[in-house]
Amino acid sequence: MGNLSLNKLGGLSIIVGPVLALVFYLLQPGGLLIDSADPSDAQATIAALVSNSAMSHLSAFLIPLGLLLFLHGFLTVQNNVRSGGNGDALSRLGVLLLVVAVVGWVLVSGLTSVIANNAAQAAGAVYAVSQGLNSMSALSAALGFLLFSYALSTRDDYNKMFALLVALASLVSLVATIVSVTDASTLETTSAISAIVYIITTIWAITIGLGMLKE
Repeated sequence: MGNLSLNKLGGLSIIVGPVLALVFYLLQPGGLLIDSADPSDAQATIAALVSNSAMSHLSAFLIPLGLLLFLHGFLTVQNNVRSGGNGDALSRLGVLLLVVAVVGWVLVSGLTSVIANNAAQAAGAVYAVSQGLNSMSALSAALGFLLFSYALSTRDDYNKMFALLVALASLVSLVATIVSVTDASTLETTSAISAIVYIITTIWAITIGLGMLKE
């Protein structure tokens, strides 16, 4: 491990990170698998987090860890892009937006832990703040992935068609997130759309990571 190159560590990070975040996003109480609740229903989601506090705390720790690994992988890719060729400017802006998104989601995970500790009367306010941060982070991430994937589609050393597919999917996610911000009743549907887009992005990231490991 001491001789692990920056490129190989970035490749491992961009493979492991998104998968780790996805698994524990699915396992987070109030989500898709454990005590599923409509995210627009604050009381149901809070009840799910409190009644499964151990898993809530675990997911609140491992989701941001996975996202940070994911981000490190993208920073490594951007560093490679910066060394020459097309896509440098757009990928830099894309990575900056992804940094903002990950910071926001780390804060959301902290607030999730507060709710899981049974914040009582303050839980509603904490959840409202977390939803606001989550929406802004989702917007930043969708735009970041859109710019970053489009930047890579202009290069010959990455799969152009897959990158364009991710760019299109990110655009769909961006529109869905904007809709959810303006109409909270659509949160359940738009969250499902964003989850599908994230899975597509994860598969794309894994292919990039595998290529980095082979170099």
